[in-house]
Amino acid sequence: MEDYFKWILGVLITFTVVPYLTARIVSWIGHVAKKALVNNLGNNSQLVIGGLGVVIHELGHAIFAFIFGHKVTKVQLLNVHYQNSGALGSVQHSWNESNIYQRLGNFFIGLAPYYTCSIALYLLQRFLLKAQFNFSSIGTETTLDATNLIESVLNNLKTAFANGTWSMIILYLILTIMIASTGYDLSDADFSTVHKGIIPWLIVQFVVGNIFIIVGKIDLLNSYLLYFTSFSILFMVHAIISMILAIIVIKILGIFEIF
Repeated sequence: MEDYFKWILGVLITFTVVPYLTARIVSWIGHVAKKALVNNLGNNSQLVIGGLGVVIHELGHAIFAFIFGHKVTKVQLLNVHYQNSGALGSVQHSWNESNIYQRLGNFFIGLAPYYTCSIALYLLQRFLLKAQFNFSSIGTETTLDATNLIESVLNNLKTAFANGTWSMIILYLILTIMIASTGYDLSDADFSTVHKGIIPWLIVQFVVGNIFIIVGKIDLLNSYLLYFTSFSILFMVHAIISMILAIIVIKILGIFEIF
């Protein structure tokens, strides 16, 4: 019975608490990055420099709203007249409260920009830098090795630039700054959407977790928990490094008053 509660608790923590907390941490730094952008380069820099990040942010909301069957009534990927409403972009959607699939979808819709921005940066590394990633040493089949995880992150960052030409590296850095300066800043409204989907999402995890336990797939379940946690941390670290890079470059541009 003790092992049962440990497994179920592990499922709930891994697939709810881990993505929520990592998104919170990344969003806080994302807010700092956007604030640095405005303070150093002016309000319009949110469109000129951060516009790509805003578009990817809103696309994340829209894509997951469609996936979970929400009625999307308006999608504004980039609002050039943001001074009127204060919103750089927006996605308006509604859902059926009695539909558990649509309700739990709110959890993913709210967090979506965190993952779409990270996937965009990953794809840039793959196609612009021809990066080859290796995640085989992040841990064993049953435990997460923090030392190996950190080493894996650093090694992948170092090797990411090994195959890229200078022109592609510069392009990658420019696009990274454009995405990381605004894309990761999740609003209070985004997290309010997440909160609406937490309870039905927990119920789904509880049911699925019990199915794995009943059919005797405990080892498979443990592997899923390990790798999801590992990749969540990898996504978070990569996002943080990208945003720190963006903040540094933005402050340098502000010093020299390039904009």
